[in-house]
Amino acid sequence: MHTVLLNSQGLTIERPYRTIGTLVGAAASAGALALAAALLVKSSGWPISFPQFLAYLGAGSLVTLAALFAFWAYGCLSLRYTLERAGLTIIWGPVRHFVAIDRIQKLVAGRGEQRPGSAGLGWWGYHIGRGNVDDLGPVLFFSTHRAPEDLVYVQTAAATYALSPQDPARFIAQTQRLQKAGQPDARPSVQRDILAAHPIWADRIAQALALSAILLNVALWGFLFAVYPGLNNEITIEFPPIGDIATLEHRHDIFKIPGTATAFLAVNILAGLGFQWSERAAAFLLLSGAVFFQALFWLAAAVAIINA
Repeated sequence: MHTVLLNSQGLTIERPYRTIGTLVGAAASAGALALAAALLVKSSGWPISFPQFLAYLGAGSLVTLAALFAFWAYGCLSLRYTLERAGLTIIWGPVRHFVAIDRIQKLVAGRGEQRPGSAGLGWWGYHIGRGNVDDLGPVLFFSTHRAPEDLVYVQTAAATYALSPQDPARFIAQTQRLQKAGQPDARPSVQRDILAAHPIWADRIAQALALSAILLNVALWGFLFAVYPGLNNEITIEFPPIGDIATLEHRHDIFKIPGTATAFLAVNILAGLGFQWSERAAAFLLLSGAVFFQALFWLAAAVAIINA
């Protein structure tokens, strides 16, 4: 049974049909992981070169894509609507949208001729994000509908929500009953868990600094993979680039440069994310330092290539 009524709290939990949407997301995640594994197995025997780097980069991208699909599938599985005297709460993954009962202006059942269109995240049996609906205008979708008739539109002065309860008529009737006996609540309209509420998601400067450092690090790996076949078996390296000269026993040791750069990158970004909660200036300093260190390691790699 997908709808649970807790009489002691006056709370109804309405779970939409989620099987298809969750399975599609899980299958996409598993498929991306399988492709990543196949690419790693295939390329692991190749000589160190730029094509091998591209294969590793592709595998890493597929793993990232698999993680995203797994998260989206989890969001579908967690989707539910709770009704209480205070209002309606839409729960999707780490995010909760609360609509106070006295702010609900109208409940509209979906009709086939409306042709709802969602421009956000979506696939068969799963629709999350902004869209438009005939006669209703902009709409926020939190649904798993497969037909327009599966939807219920909850209209407020600020937004219209598209939901897909298993029994739309019952959902509308129950909400209307709660409106008559409502107890208005002033809780925040949007609530997020600790990860979703991190300041990084709203800080474009911090995002740009972190992304720049990551791209510099990835490009450094790609550069060294590309030049590796032309290196001598024994090379020299300076680090810092203006410091002492150390002789390396084998050219493969040149990968200590990007390896160390990656370790510095991880420390700087993690520390920056930690400080961003309370000390934005310190977070910017650490993230800027991440970019600086990547540039410094690039210089060290260039010096090593020149001396090779």
